[in-house]
Amino acid sequence: MSIPRALAALCVAAALSAQRPALPPAESFSLPELTTQLDAAGRAWLPFLSRRSLACGVYRLAEGATDHQTPHAHDEVYYVVAGRAQLAVGARRLDATPGAVLYVAAGAEHRFVDITADLTALVFFSHAAPTRGGMAGRPAPTEQTPYDESSERGLARIFFWFGGSSAGQLAIDFGRPAWSVAFDAFTETPSERRWRFGENFWTTLDTNIPLTIGGADVPVGQYYLVLQNHPEHGLRILALDPAPIRARRLDAWQANETEGGIAIPVLHTRVEDVAERLEVELRVEAGARERGVLTVRFGPHRLEAPVVLHAHD
Repeated sequence: MSIPRALAALCVAAALSAQRPALPPAESFSLPELTTQLDAAGRAWLPFLSRRSLACGVYRLAEGATDHQTPHAHDEVYYVVAGRAQLAVGARRLDATPGAVLYVAAGAEHRFVDITADLTALVFFSHAAPTRGGMAGRPAPTEQTPYDESSERGLARIFFWFGGSSAGQLAIDFGRPAWSVAFDAFTETPSERRWRFGENFWTTLDTNIPLTIGGADVPVGQYYLVLQNHPEHGLRILALDPAPIRARRLDAWQANETEGGIAIPVLHTRVEDVAERLEVELRVEAGARERGVLTVRFGPHRLEAPVVLHAHD
């Protein structure tokens, strides 16, 4: 394909994408209608909803049928609507009767067995990919040992855009550990210790415009972020130059071995709405062109700092 034709095709694809209708904020489904569609199709499985974070379907197995499903890449929950069977998960047997809510972890071998009455179940899939590999379930290393790993990460971003060009952007990429009360030690015990921010690889801040966060100036560049609850200066995020960290080959787990950095003060509050996994948000302040807010939520803790974006300086 010639370059002009390739550009034309790209423009058409972009235009079609722009014209695609937005997904509705709410939808309604009828279980009798879904099961009728399933029977008409002559299949056991009918997906009826798929969004970025969630997928749903109806699963039906006749009395005496053999369940041939294989492990799934995502966590799932079955809600049994009708029928009688057992859900075999490894060596465990869970009763699958009307009203039962059954959870199966990603990757687990499972199938319905002993189906003594036609089984109908609603199935809910998380689209979040769990962490795989790493050191979990492997022998402790006795020397420097490579480990492969994959994990889902979060992204928070503010970007400028107008007329096909950008005045700049900033982005924070972060791992999303699950909340544990053990993390309360960070907020309850001030010390000079530095804490990992997130999980797995370093949490990074990448910006191509100068920033002021919590009153601290952050020049254009990439930074590794760690946390500290300093006895004198209080709770803060430290933005570190990655170069010396790379030179020393430090892992994010070794955050306490880092030095220096730009100290970004944050306001800490305890909230009732517990964040089960680490959440980081960058929001543009309403009615403002170059002001926003950085918010970190983890468990019952909220950290906030104002952000000034010097995009037009």
